[in-house]
Amino acid sequence: MRLFIGIKTNCEQGLAALQNELRKMGSGNFTHPENLHITLKFLGELPPAKLGAIRRAMNSVSAKPFALKVMGAHLFNKSGIAAARIGGDVNALTALHAQLEAALVQQGFDREHRAYRPHVTLARKFRPKPGADIERVPFSPLPFIAGEIVLFESKRVDGKLVYEPLRVRALR
Repeated sequence: MRLFIGIKTNCEQGLAALQNELRKMGSGNFTHPENLHITLKFLGELPPAKLGAIRRAMNSVSAKPFALKVMGAHLFNKSGIAAARIGGDVNALTALHAQLEAALVQQGFDREHRAYRPHVTLARKFRPKPGADIERVPFSPLPFIAGEIVLFESKRVDGKLVYEPLRVRALR
């Protein structure tokens, strides 16, 4: 099972419109709108026996819902990740990530050593056309409430990548 924990933005329609603008500016492997999310922790390929430990870690998180905004696009890094920036109460998001990371480490999972940089991946292997600047795409911020964390399984169904929710943990 290929697993990760994330937050759905419920801004798929607005993000799909942003992706359509990016398609005019370059090429890449675009994320299906129903798969758009903010990753809190990528867990990787794990046996089903690890699900209990993941659930225990998720259940130990103590956070209230908080307000975030999906912001405009940018190139996340030199590997060609076109992403939407995250605004709003990023401190609450970062604290939630740190709390979840610590809980997973207590359950025997490896700690992530890279800095946490929240974003929504819009496209991978994005190659902008010459002169295209994706940061200049007009975009009104999309506010949403982060009210739950979700354990997803990433799998192929009929050749299509699907992120299936396995566990939802409400923030309260």
